[in-house]
Amino acid sequence: MVYLDTNILIHAAVEQAIDKKVRSIALLEECITQNQLLISLLVLQEYVFTLAKLKVDAGIIEKDVRFYSEFAHPVSKQVFLDSDTLCASINFYRHINDAIHLMFAQQHCDKLITFDADFQKLQPHTSMEIEILK
Repeated sequence: MVYLDTNILIHAAVEQAIDKKVRSIALLEECITQNQLLISLLVLQEYVFTLAKLKVDAGIIEKDVRFYSEFAHPVSKQVFLDSDTLCASINFYRHINDAIHLMFAQQHCDKLITFDADFQKLQPHTSMEIEILK
């Protein structure tokens, strides 16, 4: 399974940089076609929050939530506690959501894909493959 960070979904939905939009759409299509997409409810929450901040139409947000909820799973208490432990050990609390994404992905997936360079700081703390797109 492949875990896509929130920014992949955002770039697919909102054109901020055309190259990132094209790559994000291709990644989503590939993961969905191969039945490999998995996201957490945290991704979905961040996605909704960001689209609302960008003033995307509520009808579009609702449609996307219904679609992506098919691939979303809840974050467990243990994932949160493991994220807290990791953040405490490397002073990373400002990016706790990234730690939650990693701990969730580590438990359920083979690979995490993101545009977020902050994941470089997490790479030494996992054996899972993290692909940071540019």
